[in-house]
Amino acid sequence: MSFINPLFEPSKNERQKPNVSLNQKQTKSKKRSTRNDKTHNIKFPISSIQQIKLRSYCKQAQRVYQEKELDPLPQTKFNTKLLRFGMNHPEILTWSHNYKDSKTYMHTNLLETEYQDIGGPHGYAIRENLSERKVVYQIIMSVIVWMEGGGSLEKIL
Repeated sequence: MSFINPLFEPSKNERQKPNVSLNQKQTKSKKRSTRNDKTHNIKFPISSIQQIKLRSYCKQAQRVYQEKELDPLPQTKFNTKLLRFGMNHPEILTWSHNYKDSKTYMHTNLLETEYQDIGGPHGYAIRENLSERKVVYQIIMSVIVWMEGGGSLEKIL
C-alpha cells in the first residue's frame, strides 16, 4: 500500500525492525542507585547553656582549623564531628542525661551509612529504646561531658 504523501511512507529501517513491546523496554531499565555521599539531617534540642557551650567549642575548633589551613568549620559540621566521635568511642557514652525538648535545635548531617548505626534496625535507638533525637542528644552530651572532664578537642578533629 502506498501513501499519497511520502512523509507517511514507512522508512526502510522501520520495515526491518521488529516491534519491541513495552514490557521488554521496562525490564531493560536499571534501578536507580542512591548516592554514596547522601546525608541524613538530624536535629536535636538543646538548652541555651548547651548552645553557648557548643558554639564556644566550635569557635575553638575553628582556630585549630585555621592553624592547619583547612576550610572553615560551620556549627553543623562541628556537631557532626562530635556525633561521629561519640559513635566511634562507645566507652564514653552515658544514656542518663536529662532530655527536654526546648524548641531550640541544632543540626547534624550524618552519612546515610552512619545513620544506620543510630536509626537502623540494629541501631542505638532500638538497643536503648529511645527516639533518634534522644540518641543524638545523649551522644553529643556525653562527648561534651568527656571534653569537660579532660578530653581533647584535637582528638575529635
